[in-house]
Amino acid sequence: MLRKLLVGALFALVLGLTTLGVGSKSASAGVTLNVRVPAVRATENACEPGISPIALSGTFHHVWYTTPQGTLKMNIQGHLTGTDADGTEYILNTQQHMEHAAWPSMTPYTDRVRMNLISKGGTVNALIVMTFNVPAGGPVVPETSATACVG
Repeated sequence: MLRKLLVGALFALVLGLTTLGVGSKSASAGVTLNVRVPAVRATENACEPGISPIALSGTFHHVWYTTPQGTLKMNIQGHLTGTDADGTEYILNTQQHMEHAAWPSMTPYTDRVRMNLISKGGTVNALIVMTFNVPAGGPVVPETSATACVG
């Protein structure tokens, strides 16, 4: 009985210390923005040229936070649904991870965008991944961009 009580007390102490951050190895980040934004947009399926635009609506969830090093990280998740003119239903899931090293200056920054357009019909699904690395004062063009089409 005493052994169970000591093990339970030790567990509670360790749990309490990690909850307070005493046992953690990194400092916590300060959240500066946490908001859900309704969105409406039209897009084309990059893997199906000539298909009519897809009318989508849904929500983007923005979470911005500062790191202990002073950079601003922006994470944006989106989930939208909609149909094209032919009635084919689609789901668009997006993930965007951006980091500004000299906030509030816009540059330099890195930005990674991943869009997964899923068809509920016979059209091809599209996975679009873009990476932007923009130096201070540099042009805003994708450094890498890749599209994978899955039927």
